[in-house]
Amino acid sequence: MKRFALLLGGPLLATEALKERLEGYRLLAADSGGRHALALGLTLELWLGDFDSSPPWLQEALSAPKEVLPREKDLTDGEALLRKALELGAEEVLLLGALGGRLDHTLVHLELAFLLAQKGVRVELTDGLTRAFPLLHGVHAFPLRPGAPFSLLPFPEATLGVEGARWDLPPTALKATSRTLENEALGPIRVRVEAGRALLYLF
Repeated sequence: MKRFALLLGGPLLATEALKERLEGYRLLAADSGGRHALALGLTLELWLGDFDSSPPWLQEALSAPKEVLPREKDLTDGEALLRKALELGAEEVLLLGALGGRLDHTLVHLELAFLLAQKGVRVELTDGLTRAFPLLHGVHAFPLRPGAPFSLLPFPEATLGVEGARWDLPPTALKATSRTLENEALGPIRVRVEAGRALLYLF
């Protein structure tokens, strides 16, 4: 499986555990996301962007092949990087630095994650502490530990259910609700999406 880790410009907690997890991933960065490669001590295959948010010290400190984009364009550096990963045949994508920071960028990252999922790509978003998974129609299994907290969000509406949680839910039509926030796993959980889209958030 072709696995890619895309370093985006949002916050990321760089830990040894995360560094170990990235073994076997092809590492690409968008503009200021390059700072995460420096923090993790990892080598980039490609550093892409218009570099308007990468200060000179970062560009001097980080040695990586660059693809420079124009500043005036109709997409973000992050979306351009995602398209590059698809061109390279990505089958699994880990979006690092995709959550938190600017709300507009976070929302775009979530929409792009659903676009990846629709193309059959396995995708996860993380800030190094929390994780998010876009869920389309079907049954999705997650090997959570007992007591692990999670939220399940219709995005923006879905018919969904969950088993293996403190508060199980039969398939229910949901829209703009807090009903499925802050649940707790009893062990592995199964999420069923019968219609619409949903987001699993682990925190």
